[in-house]
Amino acid sequence: MSRIKQIKNSSDNNIGLFGLISVLVPNKKDKYTETLLRIMKRTPGIDTYLVEIKERLVSELDVNPVDLIGLSMMELIILHRMLDMFNYSDLKSFRKFCEFNERGLIKQNDLGRYNNFDEILESLSIAEAAVDFKGLEKQIKILFEDEEWILVRPLTFLSSKKYGSNTKWCTTTETNPQYFIKYATKGVLIYCINKKTGYKVASFYSLHKGEPEFSFWNQKDERIDSLDTELTFELTKIILNESKDKHAKTNRFLLPDDERIKEDEFLKLTSDSIPVGLPTLDAVEVERPNYMRRALERAVTEMGEVTLM
Repeated sequence: MSRIKQIKNSSDNNIGLFGLISVLVPNKKDKYTETLLRIMKRTPGIDTYLVEIKERLVSELDVNPVDLIGLSMMELIILHRMLDMFNYSDLKSFRKFCEFNERGLIKQNDLGRYNNFDEILESLSIAEAAVDFKGLEKQIKILFEDEEWILVRPLTFLSSKKYGSNTKWCTTTETNPQYFIKYATKGVLIYCINKKTGYKVASFYSLHKGEPEFSFWNQKDERIDSLDTELTFELTKIILNESKDKHAKTNRFLLPDDERIKEDEFLKLTSDSIPVGLPTLDAVEVERPNYMRRALERAVTEMGEVTLM
């Protein structure tokens, strides 16, 4: 039997839904398990909840809608809970890693060597740093570049997402440009990228006199001291000179007028594409009866690390 077939047939990687739910009923009696499953499936609002799960999988992870057709109600709910535990952002990056690897862009293509998401993100960042971001020339200001490092100021939301990819920076949030707008309008935002290792760090200097700030942020969006970065003294000096220049402008106002008009239209479209007033997953979850929420949470806890086959 092949290794992949062994993994697929392993009891650790296969879920028997009836047996899983049975742990929630006294003595695991089938008649009560069947009753609980039937009641769960008839929970008010469950159809809306399932639609939102599918929409989130398609929009955030670019999952093919066809692949969701065969999943049952409970499989969708369990899959959604698993993704929340493992972080949608990391899984989205993993899908991109797979695509890059298929294109031969990942240097370390021995998948057996990867043990955590951080290692995946590091390889992906190295590969992305080598990709030529054509069409973004007017949307960035390059402060420095050599064979190892590139320091850029992202002037648009698109360039921020591109150069800040595979980080947890709020200014790169895929579906919410508001954080980028806030920092790009308020001060000097700089992304520092090591093209050889994939390491990234961001700096921000506020030009708002009433809200002074000079901060550095690692890839996990944790504020760190400038001395704790991997930046050399020369690179730190470039950041300092750019940020504290007496004629310094915010990222947004470095954009040429025509590009700023395009950005305004793009951001308007982005904001308009986010429905206002529609029920969210969290809202639907609050409305769901407590007994179902507790049952699902306990069920997922019992699963541990599993793979839906």
